[in-house]
Amino acid sequence: MTRLIVHPGFHKTATTTVQTQLAEARAVLAPDWMVLLRDDLLDAPAAARAYCGPRSPLDLGLFQAAMADVLEAQLGAPGVVISCEGLCGHMPGRPGIEDYSAAPALMAALATTARKIFGASLDLQFYLSTRSAQPWLESVHWQHVRTGTLTEGCAEFCARMAGAAALDTIAAAIAEATSAPVRAVPIEVSTLMAQGPITPLLDLMGLPEPARSGFRAQDRRNGRPRRADPTKLANRLAQINRRFPPAEARKRKAAVLAPAPKPASKETP
Repeated sequence: MTRLIVHPGFHKTATTTVQTQLAEARAVLAPDWMVLLRDDLLDAPAAARAYCGPRSPLDLGLFQAAMADVLEAQLGAPGVVISCEGLCGHMPGRPGIEDYSAAPALMAALATTARKIFGASLDLQFYLSTRSAQPWLESVHWQHVRTGTLTEGCAEFCARMAGAAALDTIAAAIAEATSAPVRAVPIEVSTLMAQGPITPLLDLMGLPEPARSGFRAQDRRNGRPRRADPTKLANRLAQINRRFPPAEARKRKAAVLAPAPKPASKETP
């Protein structure tokens, strides 16, 4: 029997925190659990992102082929945990990407591939980390203005993308498309758990308490700065994107986001 647990997102739901902890615990979890993160998934994330736009059967086939290569290498493993939000495709808000509506088909393709490889010995489960609508939209907006060229202000973006925040609806659609158990936990809940956002995943893995001693709740990675009003800061970055070409905008955003210099220490006479 092989238990395969797939954590395919969603973006901006403490996935980086979870993946950092899994990466640090690879040696501890082996050989009972094989940990597969983005760099272990060959071209699957790229194919998933490509599928999000035109929904080409070719891109879906490339996604399945890449996942087949990944999973065939795990034959015989008692447990496999995959964590990569890229498996759900692009983060909504990019040009032409209005929501996660491609995710159910992608996860169905993954499930079909896994069942073909592992057969009746497969125990397939999905874990989806979710988030309340408004904080999620604001975090997605922040990511796009910080790393991309989005020019919309936060309020405008959140109004336009409100439909994309129905993460529980997508989770239900994934459950229906894959015919597999799906556990969805908001990060507002998981961050209060004993080991933080990774706790629901450890629960699905059945990891006993002694083995969890190395997992401790920690601050989320890749979050917004806390030294300024996050909405004002995001809107400032959007304004920079509006006013300057991409290369110049990157420089100016880097300057805005640079840590404030520490005050010089006074020397005692």
